[in-house]
This record gives sequence, C-alpha cells and structure tokens, in this order.
Amino acid sequence: MKRWMALGMLIVAVFTGTSAAQEITDWSELTDKALPAIVTVMSAGEEGAENTPLSSGFIISGDGKVVTSFNAIAGKRNLLIRRSDGSFLTVKGFVAADADKGLIILQAEGNNLPLISLGDSDKVKLGEAICVISSMPSAVGQISTGVVSAFRELKSGLKTLQITTPVTKESIGAPVFNKKAEIIGIASFCPLEGGQVVSIAIPSNVAKELLKGAKAEVQPLSGDSFAPFALATAQGELYKIYKEAIQTPQPGEKDLVKALLRIAEAMARAGQTDSALGTFSKAMEISQRIGDKESQSWAVMEIAKSLARVGQFDKALQVAKGIWISPHVDRRSYAMAEIGISMAKAGQLDQGLQVVQEVSDLLYRCYGLVGIAGVMVEAGQRERAKHIADQALHVAKSLEDKDERSGWISEVARVMAKAGQFDKALQVAKGGDNKYLAWIAEEMAKDGQFDRALQTAKGTKDVRWRESALLNIIKEMTKAGQFDQAIKVSQEIKDPYKRCQGLSCVAAAMAMAGQQEPAGQIYTLALQTAQSIKGYERNFSFSVVAQAFALAKQFDKALQIAEDIVNENKSEQSGIYVFFLLAEAMASAGQYDQALQAAQRDCRRRSQIR
Repeated sequence: MKRWMALGMLIVAVFTGTSAAQEITDWSELTDKALPAIVTVMSAGEEGAENTPLSSGFIISGDGKVVTSFNAIAGKRNLLIRRSDGSFLTVKGFVAADADKGLIILQAEGNNLPLISLGDSDKVKLGEAICVISSMPSAVGQISTGVVSAFRELKSGLKTLQITTPVTKESIGAPVFNKKAEIIGIASFCPLEGGQVVSIAIPSNVAKELLKGAKAEVQPLSGDSFAPFALATAQGELYKIYKEAIQTPQPGEKDLVKALLRIAEAMARAGQTDSALGTFSKAMEISQRIGDKESQSWAVMEIAKSLARVGQFDKALQVAKGIWISPHVDRRSYAMAEIGISMAKAGQLDQGLQVVQEVSDLLYRCYGLVGIAGVMVEAGQRERAKHIADQALHVAKSLEDKDERSGWISEVARVMAKAGQFDKALQVAKGGDNKYLAWIAEEMAKDGQFDRALQTAKGTKDVRWRESALLNIIKEMTKAGQFDQAIKVSQEIKDPYKRCQGLSCVAAAMAMAGQQEPAGQIYTLALQTAQSIKGYERNFSFSVVAQAFALAKQFDKALQIAEDIVNENKSEQSGIYVFFLLAEAMASAGQYDQALQAAQRDCRRRSQIR
C-alpha cells in the first residue's frame, strides 16, 4: 500500500478565463481552449536516443509551472515538456512535491505560456459529468468522458473522486474537467484488493495546498535536495528485494534491513517523520528474526547509526544500548561513537561529546573524540578542538595493540594539524606513518605556511607520500597567487605524471589570473613533460593538461588535445577518460552545453571500446 501511496495521485485544476456559470453542451469548445496548456512530460534521451513519454500534465502559470504525476517521473534526471503544437520546453527542476499524494509541480522554461488554473473541488457532486483530456504523442488531445461515481477515501486518509472514465497510461496526470469547464481533478487510478483497479481524480484543493508551499528557488530533480525521488528509488529497490526473497527459500534479512533504512532516511529527509519511524520499527522487527547473533548485532548497529543520521538521537541511543557485544568486535561502542559524531555534526557538540566520553571500548572512544574534534575545527572552534584532541591522544596512548596505538596516535596528530597545532602534531606524529607527516604538511599549506609545509613534506621518507604532499602544496600556492614558487616546486617533483599535474595546475591558475603569456610557457612545459611519459600514465597526463586548458576557458586547445589522445589510442580504454575530465572542467567554468557534449562524447567512446 505504501508503494501505491508513492505511486500515482495527481493534481487537480480549473480552467481560467471561463465563467463558472457558463455551461457548455459539448466538449469541443473546452478541448480547443484547454489543449494549448495540456502537455506531455517526457524523459529526455541522450544524443541519438528517443525521448520517452512519461505522463500527461498541464501548465498552471505563464512562467512554466507544470503539474503532473510524481510517480511517473520519480528518478528521472532530465525532463522535457512537449506541448500540443509539437514544441518543447526544458524542465529546470521542481518547486513543490508530495510523494504520498503523488503530486509534483515542475518548473519549465517559458514566458507568457497558455495556462489552466486550479479550482474548488469541494463543490463536486456525485453524478457530475466529467471529461479527461490527455496529451500524449500517441493520443494528443484524446478525450474520455464519464461521471463522478463516488467519493473514495484511500488508506492514507486522502479523499479522492472516483470516476467512470477509464484512466490509461496516456491519461495519468491529465486534467479532469466538469461541464462548466472547471478542472475538478487529475486523472489517476487506485488498485483494490483482488486485483481490481478503479479510476480516480485527486481533488484540486490538494494541489492548491501544494502550490501554496512551493519554494521560490527551483530545486534539482536529483540528489538529496529532492528526497522524495530518493524515497521512490529506495521503495523500488525494496520491492525488488522482497520479490527476490519470495522466490528463495531463505530471505536475506540483512538486505531487507539495509533497504528499509534507505527508505526510512529518505522519508525523514522528505519530512515524513511518522512514516520514517514506522519504517525504522519494521527494520528493527526484521533484525530480530536474524538467527546469527553476529549478523543481528550488525543489523541493529546499522539501525542505530541510521536513526542518528536523521536526527533521532534519543531513539538511536536506546537502540544502541541494546546491541549484543560480540567477542570479536564491540559494535555497541562503535554505534555510540557514530551517534556522538552525528550529534556534533547537528550542532549538539556538548551532548555528542558526552556520549563519546561514555563509550567503553577505548578504540571507538578515540575514534569518536577524533571525529568530534574534526567537527569542531569545521565549526571554527579550534581552541576547543585542541582540548578534545588532547583527550583523544591520552586515550590513543592507552591502547594495548601496538598497531592500533600507532595508527590512532597518528590520527590524533592529523586532527591537531587541522586545528593549527603544527608543533604538537609533528611531535606526536614523529616516528609514525609517512602519510601523516605529508597530511600535516598539507594542513600547513592551507594555513599559508608554505616554507614550513615544504620542509615538512620533504622530510617525508616515502617518495609517493612526499610528492603527493608537494602536489597539494602547489595547489594551495596557486590559490594564494604564489606562482613562481609553485613552478619551482613543480619542477622539483621527480614523478613526471605528478610534475605534469603541478605544472598544469599552475598554468591554469595563471591563465585565469590574466597572465596569459607566462601561462602559455608553463603549458608548454606541461605538454613536454606529458610527451616524455610512456605507458598508461601518458594519456592521463595529456588529459590533465587538457583539463587545465578547459579550466582556463581555452576550450579549443583542450578539445584538440582530447581528440589527439583518442586518435592515438583508438582501441585503448585509457584514452577515453579525457572527455569525462573535460566535461567536469567545462561545467566548473559554467560552459554547460560544451560540458554536455564532452560527456556524450565520453559515453560514445566507451561504447566503442566495449
């Protein structure tokens, strides 16, 4: 039923410009007036692929707001609006959505568009004649007629209009008109027990409420900013897992728990707190059916961590305290440490710190203290972070296992460096892993202490970590405009691939700073370095130079290098990533059309290699 709740309840609307008292004797006049505002929502195909129709919909504002079915477009990233005259509008994102009611209001590009508006569905009476007008490529302007046959309340509590008009795939999302040319609903359907399906319309007043809460800023159709999409995707995944479980003798409870947690977190991000808590409870119920105690302990730990990620800290702590402690690993302590860090990230620094300080396992207590110290640094509370780092150091030194002790002392040194305690960090990290000295050097560079950062990095014995640190120091130098010093350090790097990266970084920064002529000289050095490289790193080096050209908005040069790489490596996969890198660089420079072309070029190249 919950899957249906996210499935297909649609919006309701009323035709503007037509008098409420004016009755019409047939539907032809209504169709002529309404059709320009009735649209098809389509999934935009990649280059060479066809656009796929998803649902009907209609325009409710001259600036391009379009009402349609939430479920029909959930998970789709690129949408187009096809109008009845065959023209297209690009969808920029959405301004309002409700997964439970199946509604979404898209924002398309457009001005002075024909529109139809929302009316009062509370005045609908049983037996009223209605007309559904859909707009799909296979049936543009198709109309179906019928009557309002019942008022049906769904299990979700939503009251809908049951209609006798058959609702097909083409008409889901289409407006439902009465004889006064008023839109009283949006076409959808509802599955009943026994496999029966009835046609319904979601009342227009539901859509009005959604429109009232519309955001001023357009939200993207993917990512956490549109949590309902994540919810729909997770629900689809859960259904797949359940289906597979039914077909196997032993259902995978751990997989079910993981899927349920993804759904619960998506619900929580969408503001559906009650539904989220219900789903967490279901996950807990399934975890108790797991026979293996180790697996059950893991599942309960994941539930506690997931509750903390959505801010349900009291419940998370309650669940964590019930975790069985295995002889092999103390998952209770690990969960408590994670909860404490989540609390700190949510701004509850004192409460999170208290939870972590009560963790019994010293290793996980150290983990939690280091994590909270890092959160404090990010929050600008450096002095307090230094104090917590000292606590973490004391705990790390008390660890019995030699490797664990050494590793966590080095981790403490790293967070000390983030807090600006460079002298103490170097002292603590002395004799530790080379990578921590390299990380301390990078933190020094971020703090603008370039000479000291170079000295620390060059003292790193492992050449890989040393030169990686030098490369990151070069990047910080270019941000500060220290081009001459960055060039010098780049030329001191022995690894030609990393040297090419350093020179390219400097060249791009110089070009963006308006120093075109000296930047050209550094580009030449970078290209010469790339040409001297043999093996697979040669192509990646040229890709780095091409990316640098793109970042400096020298797209012609970037594309020429990319084409040279591909032509030189027609049958090798190592030659294809250059367009992927270029797409990222072009997007960063605001050149979205060129970025899209580069990405499509990358996809075609990958297909050829396969």
